Amino acid sequence: MTDYIVAIPARYASTRLPGKPLADIGGTPMIRRVCDQALKSGASRVIACVDDERVSAALEGCKAEVCMTSKACKCGTDRIAQMIGLLHIPADTVVVNVQGDEPLINPAHIDQVARLLSTSKADMSTLCATITNIDDVFDPNCVKVVFDRNGIALYFSRAPIPFERGNFSSDQVTELRYPHYHHIGIYAYRAGTVLDYTSRPQAEVEKCESLEQLRLMYNGFKIAVGVTENPPETGVDTRADLTRVNEILKRR
Repeated sequence: MTDYIVAIPARYASTRLPGKPLADIGGTPMIRRVCDQALKSGASRVIACVDDERVSAALEGCKAEVCMTSKACKCGTDRIAQMIGLLHIPADTVVVNVQGDEPLINPAHIDQVARLLSTSKADMSTLCATITNIDDVFDPNCVKVVFDRNGIALYFSRAPIPFERGNFSSDQVTELRYPHYHHIGIYAYRAGTVLDYTSRPQAEVEKCESLEQLRLMYNGFKIAVGVTENPPETGVDTRADLTRVNEILKRR
């Protein structure tokens, strides 16, 4: 079994959903539910990287550890990098980044991405799932990925990739003729890679697509991509997402 830890970055002052880590998910604060799901994985430690005492208080009694990080962190990866420094995490430690707005995260996916990193020669690993809804291919909020025959990422984009010439050029697309994959935002990397990543300036292509992982690719790092047949349920970015997640839990 791969030895790894889970880091869950959570920012209180979300732009679209203020106080998001404390949003009610089936009667439980979202950050608590994410931690509870992560604790079901094979991780040796689960660490919530938070920036507000109210979020920390919501985790009282939870087996997850809490690391207070700066409100000035620009992104979740920066927050994890700060945690690595504060807790003196060894550089070769495998760290799985589980986003703090994924209350329905599947523990099996956490194990899968950690195992993929340990069995590949890549610098980072992530997951994807086959796209079956044509509209998702053209939705910029659905990030796509293409990878080589060895499962190493070639590119991530908000645009349709691969672009089906002769099919997507028509006025109405009724079917997909080639495989398309939706990137799932869960990552595994070693602590040293996180520190290296955050020390580098943003790449122009990263700014263009607004996708952090492109900074690694721009600098020559390799990203292993695993395919899962059971993609996770929706994350929470808006109030509509929050309603949808609660409806899913009620059906369960």
